[in-house]
Amino acid sequence: MNDSTMAASLAEPATVFPTGRFTFQEFIGLERWAEGELARIRLQHRAELMNYLGHFHGGVLMTVLDAAMAGAIRICSPGCSMVTIDMATHFMGTARGELNAVGRVLRRTRNLCFCTAEIHNEDGELVASASGSFKYRAAEAGSRSTDTSTTT
Repeated sequence: MNDSTMAASLAEPATVFPTGRFTFQEFIGLERWAEGELARIRLQHRAELMNYLGHFHGGVLMTVLDAAMAGAIRICSPGCSMVTIDMATHFMGTARGELNAVGRVLRRTRNLCFCTAEIHNEDGELVASASGSFKYRAAEAGSRSTDTSTTT
């Protein structure tokens, strides 16, 4: 898969399910694209994504990290479906403005994939990082291969 194909599959406009609903990632406004073998994610500041201190909520940061790792898997295995088996997250700072994340695959086996991801704030400071393992799964009929929600 080349960069332009991956960019198209990760950065498609929000697609509505037949029920009229968006995926969670589309709902919060994740922008996704490929850069070589790296998955890139950007998330703009929105008041409803902040905690009571006015910083991005930790759950939002974890969503961005999970999406970055899942995106990296899709670069290596287009059309792949996977679920997150585990994810270790480290919070090292806070962010209020734009978030920029990068995900990469460390190792793939026949059934599992091991990844890392980092989030930087708009000043380039490291805010959070994660490592995770993902299990490949058979795609279900009617499923969307670009959905990277909790069942990444």
